[in-house]
Amino acid sequence: MRNYSYFVVILLFTNCFFVLSTSAQQRGRSMSTSAHEFSVYVSGGLSSIRYQLSSGDVSGGLGGDFGLGYTLFFVESWGVNTGAGLGLYNAKVALNDVKTITPNLIDSDGDRFDMHSEMSEYSEIQRAMFLNVPLMVKFQSQKNFYVMGGLKVGVPLGGKYSLRNATLSNSGYYPVINNWANEQAFAGFGDFYFQKFDNRLQFDVTVLFALEGGMKLNISDNIPLYIGAYLDIGLNNAVQNRNLPFISYNADNESGFTTNSVLTSLAEKVNVMAVGVKVRVALRK
Repeated sequence: MRNYSYFVVILLFTNCFFVLSTSAQQRGRSMSTSAHEFSVYVSGGLSSIRYQLSSGDVSGGLGGDFGLGYTLFFVESWGVNTGAGLGLYNAKVALNDVKTITPNLIDSDGDRFDMHSEMSEYSEIQRAMFLNVPLMVKFQSQKNFYVMGGLKVGVPLGGKYSLRNATLSNSGYYPVINNWANEQAFAGFGDFYFQKFDNRLQFDVTVLFALEGGMKLNISDNIPLYIGAYLDIGLNNAVQNRNLPFISYNADNESGFTTNSVLTSLAEKVNVMAVGVKVRVALRK
């Protein structure tokens, strides 16, 4: 139902774009034929995976995107823009003295217990790549300023998280016998230093509000150069498999436990955001 709502929003925007373009064609100075503009662009700046934590420090990373664009101008000043680009997003989280409880685990003997974990010097890096497809209205003035606004649909192409040099202190509480296990390293209990984990992240299709504006310079009559700033803000949660336990425990390999990403176990309201500078070279026909 949620994904259906996003497509309804996109359909409404498409209809709005058509109405705006048709209205501008009727009111504006008509061209003898419609103009087509093909472009290549590259951008860079702050490109982050954003989320909230009850404790810990989250920082965004540098990234950007590059791709191809197409704009259909119905009149001199108004057009509809689309295309495809690869967007790269990053984030880093640092946790210290954060405690979690993973309940109802079963050990190799079939006994049920709760895993109590404390993290020290925990640092996790997350990376994601999306194929972004824009659908935007473009306006450019006779003084060579331009602005575009609309939506982008981001299709996930891949994601990864990496953990380095963390200390995890695990204790197991067995409620049936009211007993704690603290030092059985073979069973995943005790202090574990310099932990390193790498694993994949699964992202959802995301819808972004997109805004871009700047200046147009003419390299030649048919080759404009656009230099501007852009802002993309994700509107929906971008991560699959939320609310996973932080500790991933396997009774067949008790000391080989791993951690799930902070994004899937501790984070709330995960979305993507990008802001920066974009340079676009176009060919107009």
